[in-house]
Amino acid sequence: MPQYFIPARNSRHRTACFALYRALLRQAPLIPLPDDLANSRGPVNPIKHLIRRAFRRNTSVTSPRLVYPALKAGYQILGLLKSASSSSLESPNADHTSILSFLRDRHDERSRSLAAKAIHPPYSRTPRKPSNGPWPAAEPLLVNVTPAPTAQNPNPKPVFEIPSRPRPASELGGSGRRRVPHIDLASDIPFLRTKKPQPMYLSHILRHRIRKRVQRLEMVQSFYDDDIPAAELEDNWEWMLGTMLLEQRATQERGEQYGGNKVRDRDNSRGSDARLDVKTIEADAARGEFRNETFRQTVYLQGVIYTQNVLNREREEQVARADAMRRLIVEEEKLAKQEKAERDANRRKKWEAKMQELHGAMWKELFPDLDKEDSSSI
Repeated sequence: MPQYFIPARNSRHRTACFALYRALLRQAPLIPLPDDLANSRGPVNPIKHLIRRAFRRNTSVTSPRLVYPALKAGYQILGLLKSASSSSLESPNADHTSILSFLRDRHDERSRSLAAKAIHPPYSRTPRKPSNGPWPAAEPLLVNVTPAPTAQNPNPKPVFEIPSRPRPASELGGSGRRRVPHIDLASDIPFLRTKKPQPMYLSHILRHRIRKRVQRLEMVQSFYDDDIPAAELEDNWEWMLGTMLLEQRATQERGEQYGGNKVRDRDNSRGSDARLDVKTIEADAARGEFRNETFRQTVYLQGVIYTQNVLNREREEQVARADAMRRLIVEEEKLAKQEKAERDANRRKKWEAKMQELHGAMWKELFPDLDKEDSSSI
């Protein structure tokens, strides 16, 4: 039967874990902290609180795949605490500064959480809704640097820049290795995929923009299907009324000229003179004398043309955004190649130093094809 490793039943593992736990707790009070951080947890040292919380979280871990990284991280933190304990608040070293920065971020996050709970306490009638907004301290990825319109260029081409990216290798979190993003499209809207799962606020922005664009496209179609035919009917009605008014005005003018009896005879007979006047009225109406600005023209200009201009402007902005993202990806790929070459060179130096230590100055004779591999890699 296979023997499974159970950490809680292994005496050597328990001894090593308790020794590491005690060493970390003894080292925590030796780190000099400012007053606001030292009193952030009341009488409890904040570093001790984090150590106890981490060990309590890992008490149920039984897989060697998880036990080994946890112990390795614990020993690294122990070395970090020992290095930070030798500095002071006036002249902190790099390790002490990193610890203070980490505690400051945790303290700010806890303050925001407590403030949110004070507004919407647990099990209240008004629970806090999950936020899909960006992080309060987040920097905008794209910045609009389009030049201001001038008389020579009233509609300048949109231009976007990404001033906060790419970040240097010292500011990369996690493993410290640069992850090159890639461009993706959501209904012709470009965006950068950087991590999984996709942030909620990014999904919210994409849904809002897609919904807005679809509404504008449907609005243009409704203009052609409903509003423009209705406007044409209104124009015909105005034209008919205008024709009748002109005809009535011409009739009144001729009645005043020929007298009342002739007017009655003309109204009953509708002679040739009246037909000539109607043709003149129709010609005047065709020239647009009484309808200088039609309803159809207003709907077409203020509805169709305006909405299409908005859609075209949005498309130009999306193209400019995609171009800025493309430039960012090119820069990220360039830095990723440089950083990989630096890591390979450092790894090669460590390996050569190890071979020098193990085999002496003649260690290269053990690898006769080493120079060929170097030339081929170059």
